[in-house]
Amino acid sequence: MINITDFSKRFGRENLFEDINLMYRPNKRVTLVGKNGSGKTTFLRCLGGQEDFSGTISIEDLKISMMEQENNFENLDKTFNDYLKDKKSKLEEKKKELEEKMGEPEAYETEEKFTELLDRYNLLLAGSSFNLEGADLIAILEKLNIQGPLLDKKISELSGGQKIKLRLAECLAKKADIYLLDEPTNHLDLETSEWLADYILENIPSLIVISHDRYFLNEIVDEVWKIEERKIKKYPGKYDKYEREEAKYLEILRIKFKDNTKRKEKLLASSKEKRDWASRAGSKTLRKLADRLQEEAENINLGINPEDLIVEMKINFTSKELHKCEIFRLTNITKKFENETLFKNITKEIEQGEKIAIIGANGAGKTTLLKIMRGDEEVSEGGIYKRKDLKIGYFDQELNDIERSQTVEEFLKKETGKGKAQLLSALSKFDFDKNFLEQPIQKLSGGEKGRLNLLRITMEDNEVLLLDEPTNNLDIHLKDLLENAIKKFPGTVIIVSHDRHFMDKVATRILEIKDQKIESFMGNYSQYKKLM
Repeated sequence: MINITDFSKRFGRENLFEDINLMYRPNKRVTLVGKNGSGKTTFLRCLGGQEDFSGTISIEDLKISMMEQENNFENLDKTFNDYLKDKKSKLEEKKKELEEKMGEPEAYETEEKFTELLDRYNLLLAGSSFNLEGADLIAILEKLNIQGPLLDKKISELSGGQKIKLRLAECLAKKADIYLLDEPTNHLDLETSEWLADYILENIPSLIVISHDRYFLNEIVDEVWKIEERKIKKYPGKYDKYEREEAKYLEILRIKFKDNTKRKEKLLASSKEKRDWASRAGSKTLRKLADRLQEEAENINLGINPEDLIVEMKINFTSKELHKCEIFRLTNITKKFENETLFKNITKEIEQGEKIAIIGANGAGKTTLLKIMRGDEEVSEGGIYKRKDLKIGYFDQELNDIERSQTVEEFLKKETGKGKAQLLSALSKFDFDKNFLEQPIQKLSGGEKGRLNLLRITMEDNEVLLLDEPTNNLDIHLKDLLENAIKKFPGTVIIVSHDRHFMDKVATRILEIKDQKIESFMGNYSQYKKLM
């Protein structure tokens, strides 16, 4: 059991959580939901003993295994094996540091202070006092199709999907009582996502997971914890049930707020009317009645306005109008990396206005195909035609091709040529405050980087959008907005995605990369699955 008492957490000047009292009982699979920036990852890291906080998190003889997001590797120039050794060494250092603090006289000044320190120590031990099982690690890596040579590569040389698989293997290979998973399906191909869901159902009864994959959540979770207004609210049942209950809750709030607002306005109008009559007639009785009606109106609690709970963000891609024409033509193209052939002798045409989703296993060459279309990669053989002067907007989830030490303001000014006033106006549409401009890009969360990249593209005039995993780390409300923006965009959109719900909503054609071939299927993802 995990008992959370008076839990609070600040992040810079912002209060993420205030006085949370919550209990987690084993044999529950829980998902944490909330808008981007609400503190989901921070809360998970606190449970895993990796963040400081106020209050207590008490555990009872539980071993915890935590999977972090794939982009949290501290040193990308090391191999995965070296990373594991470094991590163990750092955990030992943190353990020693806490032991030294517990040995200082100040630790015993109050019972509360010592208890808090002891709880943090126990949390650290819960996550690091047991060794990674080497045999289990190898077995899971094999199931994830990660072969030995990949473990000797630098982490920087691995794809997003391969990094996620290493994170998963590290977490799942530990013998734990409860598993904490942060965005485990990001970058995972569809086959591996399905394998993971089956593995969890068969082997992991106790789980807290962050994910924005509706299909995945509906398969595995039996309780939803929603972070809102610095609190956490529980919803028993599947994710779909939570969405229905949340919609009902918002409707009840809307009706209550509307009725109370009407009642208040009516009382205030009546009070004003009585006051006018009292002035004309010189009546003390009417004046007292007017005062009483006004007091009654002012005492009405309107309740929560549900509109305040919904972040009104706007995504709108602009495009110059193009007539029906050929945008890309691939003629007998082949792409090789050293001794590896991704695809060969591919001939495909892409027309204006198509919405195409590219699918395939991790490492099949999906991102490489996007880069070939953009002009960042050369083909090994064959040719590619691209419409003259084509304006292309490119979404790279991790912003890998830019200088990460620059601030958001420096990045946006360079990419868009806009002034600060225009940038501030654009930021507000994406739920960023003005201080966000000062943030270094390297300190942004996955969700913040995703929103920033979308914001940049909306400030451009593009005829084609090439989107590489655009839904990773985006909350579900923002995904819905992105779906609508893509459907309204008159230009061509080519997406690499493993999000089944997203592809069902936006795709008009599927391109599958498999066995060095690229096959074309008309329709969305569900229609493609029926053909398989």
